[in-house]
Amino acid sequence: MRKHVLKLMMSALLMVLVVPCMNAQDKQDEQKVQNSNVKVGYILCEGDTVVSPADFDSLNINALGVVFYVENSGEHGCVVSLQDEGQFTWGGYGTDTKLDNYSNRSSASDDLDGKKNTQTILELDTIYPAFDAVDFENGWYLPAAGQLKRLYKNLKDVNASLEKVGGYPVKPIGVTYWSSTEYSDIDAWYLITIGGLEYTSDGYYDHKNGVRLVRSVRDF
Repeated sequence: MRKHVLKLMMSALLMVLVVPCMNAQDKQDEQKVQNSNVKVGYILCEGDTVVSPADFDSLNINALGVVFYVENSGEHGCVVSLQDEGQFTWGGYGTDTKLDNYSNRSSASDDLDGKKNTQTILELDTIYPAFDAVDFENGWYLPAAGQLKRLYKNLKDVNASLEKVGGYPVKPIGVTYWSSTEYSDIDAWYLITIGGLEYTSDGYYDHKNGVRLVRSVRDF
């Protein structure tokens, strides 16, 4: 009888130890499934959970950003932050950094690695205000020119979700945002909501010491 009772107690103890582990795994699997069909306009929330705008209303959770690009897998992509970081110069006017230089609009649009660009600049022993403005330690970075083009392509859906979660829309026509893509020692690429990637050979506002808006992005 005592052996039978002891066996039951051991079984119950194992259930107590195993079930929480199973629940934790179930939650991980559930989140993976939830993030497997992400679309532009979905909302990145705390805990790296991505939800649809419709589902967001029923959740008591804080938004971190809005998806503007999704890879073919449907699981990963890029999100834009809820608000602008402010207006800054690009920095390093007259200095040719370790970044690759892009001398025409087409090639600049091929630059999609803003994270690498930002890390490279932040490792330099010089102040680059546009890059210092982003929260790189928590995964945010200054988008490359090609990433900004992806954002602008989906601006309507992105801005709708930004407004839904209490964020600030990416500025309307005529406002420019710095990219992390370098043109030369004195110029860097920026984007404007009309005309796409914009660059002219003359004009103060193409120079790195020109003041433009900064908007952070991050991967998910």
